[in-house]
Amino acid sequence: MGDAEASKWRAGELHLYYTLVGLYFFSFGVQIVLFPSLAAFTLDASEEGVGIAQMALSAPMFVLLLFGGALAERVRAGTTLAMLQLTLAAPMLMLAWIVWNDALTYQILIFYAIATGTLAALILPVRDAALNGVVDRDAARGRRAMLARAAATTAAVQIGAQIVGIIAGRLAGATPAVLLVAQATALVLSALLCLGLQAPKPEPRGKRGLFSALSDIREGLVYSFKSPVMGPMLGSAAYMGVFVVGSFQVLFPLIVREAYPGSPAEQSKQLGWLFACFWGACFISAALLSRLPPLTRPGRALVISHAVGAIALITFAFHKPFWLFGLIVFLWGLAGGVSMSASRTLTQAAADPRFLGRVLAVYSMGFMGGAPIGSALVGYASAAMNPRLAALIPGFGLAIAIAILVLFSPIWRLHSRQLRE
Repeated sequence: MGDAEASKWRAGELHLYYTLVGLYFFSFGVQIVLFPSLAAFTLDASEEGVGIAQMALSAPMFVLLLFGGALAERVRAGTTLAMLQLTLAAPMLMLAWIVWNDALTYQILIFYAIATGTLAALILPVRDAALNGVVDRDAARGRRAMLARAAATTAAVQIGAQIVGIIAGRLAGATPAVLLVAQATALVLSALLCLGLQAPKPEPRGKRGLFSALSDIREGLVYSFKSPVMGPMLGSAAYMGVFVVGSFQVLFPLIVREAYPGSPAEQSKQLGWLFACFWGACFISAALLSRLPPLTRPGRALVISHAVGAIALITFAFHKPFWLFGLIVFLWGLAGGVSMSASRTLTQAAADPRFLGRVLAVYSMGFMGGAPIGSALVGYASAAMNPRLAALIPGFGLAIAIAILVLFSPIWRLHSRQLRE
């Protein structure tokens, strides 16, 4: 390959990054529908069982994300992501074989959830931290690359790919084994593209080993909680994990099963429509933000979008036609796209580059660490009441958490000029 061709390849590194992110989140989008469908419709698990299954999927994030953050600052992003994603494809192929042979049990599904959640916890901070380096290298080559716009575009790509995966996942009731193979295939393709990332291996920073990694984690936690921006953002990630991610994962399949009866294939399609409405709206708003100038008040946009989510959750308590349910979810999704773009901009632009991998891991730990708590809470509440009334708990909990964030942090007043460029 000549110098001109090599230069052209390197100049497209940001687009390569978008593509590998898209393939990964196509696989994730399939799982959004497929996993709860297997638990709620195929296995007909109880309300508590659905909640525990979702908790098993997200709990490893809470335990291992900090190690993933330390890993992100110690390894070469491309080769590490490739190895991790190839490993993640393995349990998907194993589960596909089990489902194809009609041998799926609840215990096997829990084991699968723990395995995939563990690997995802290591992948997430390495992939997210790599974006800053990609943007810097594109800027060094003379391409105008702004971190805020790249972050918004990444969010749009992520959401768009999830939508495609969710649409495919609507077939979960009829062809779950085929969809698991499709997930694994997308991960393998993404892994191959990861090898094209140009990031060098980070320079050694002091001692290696477990104790050094634990020291780095402690240092990252101290920095994150002392930061006037990152501290409140960690709080927002935690309450979103508890009140939104957990309830989102459990309420949708339980409400569909209770309020809109049908065969497993029909209910999988309904569940898929709800997720498609949410993520489709997320894509629209995130794509618009990626084409517009960066938000001048990203914290204010974040708070308003969270408030829309609280209102949407509260409306779930009342029975409604399925089309109206979908419309409310769509409006919530429009706010969700704003929330994702604003939170990504705030965390990646405000963090000191020395702590970037650990900061992103701590933020994701709060977000995903709250999810198993929310999943279990909503699952048991749904069993004690019913899924629709259980939605009031995360709805009002989210509203109270938003009020605390506005009153006791600078997020509402924060201007984009105050962020690290």
